[in-house]
Amino acid sequence: MRSPIIVNLPTSDQKSGWPWTAEGFRPSDVRSDDSPWPSITVVTPSYNQAAFLEETMRSVLLQAYPNLKYVVVDGGSTDGSIDIIRKYESNLSRWISENDQGAADAIRKGFSGSNSDILGWLNADDLYLPDTLFRVAAGFKEGVDVVYGNTYWIDSTGRRLGERRQTPFMSMGYLYGGADLQQPATFWRRALFEECGGMDPTFSFAFDTDLFCRFAARGARFQQIRSFVASFRIHEKAKSATEQKQCAMDLRRIRKSHLSYSFNSLPSISIRAIARARRFLWYVWQGDLFWLLGRIPDRIRSRHSQEIVGPKSKSL
Repeated sequence: MRSPIIVNLPTSDQKSGWPWTAEGFRPSDVRSDDSPWPSITVVTPSYNQAAFLEETMRSVLLQAYPNLKYVVVDGGSTDGSIDIIRKYESNLSRWISENDQGAADAIRKGFSGSNSDILGWLNADDLYLPDTLFRVAAGFKEGVDVVYGNTYWIDSTGRRLGERRQTPFMSMGYLYGGADLQQPATFWRRALFEECGGMDPTFSFAFDTDLFCRFAARGARFQQIRSFVASFRIHEKAKSATEQKQCAMDLRRIRKSHLSYSFNSLPSISIRAIARARRFLWYVWQGDLFWLLGRIPDRIRSRHSQEIVGPKSKSL
């Protein structure tokens, strides 16, 4: 399915800019070597996110990507989300609205039966930036299993709060808490996803971290692209204090499954320290030193956001 053009989507008289009155660049249907763009499936799990859902959906549909399958899986919303989905249903590959076991189960349903080359999900309160799918597809060179980019942090109004820039992936660093991934900016090959068993719906919140840990344990090759590709929205209604306790339980379970050393043991602390030192050197090499030094306020916001919404695909 080719992404629709902006004139084919519903309009809004009260909003402007991306993704309301602007759309992504529309290159050729084939790449420079005349090969087709790989197929990409994006799934948006949603439950009572009507305040943000339409903007999220438009940020996917207006990517102008020539080989996109977009699936929205709603968990039985009662806040008007279904009306929003129906406004755009002619532009969706499919959509579902039914009770589920949580976000991981919804994502599992969305990917079920997909034969696309590349997969990713975008939560109903996050956004893709213009040209994200083209940048990601270009990053999937031979031998690459996972592609990830940089992320903006935004508030409920879309105001930019900070940035999360990435460095080359380190499996041990990710597993032991010295590196991270931001889920909205991460994509992977379907073959790897299936080999690793897909989504585990028994996780309530840290299912993305669990998935990426399984990718790392499988020896997947991760490719960084030095572009901002997604915005992660921070807002107080995203998670409750009770859910934070469940998230902590999920993380303890993941550590038990994937770590050879206790998370707070001397070997684990040493691995984290080495990984963080390597990340610092990568930031310097990438020309991001001044950004890193200026990121102290962002780190404070990051801690605050984890208190509010929990870690979104951060390290263990």
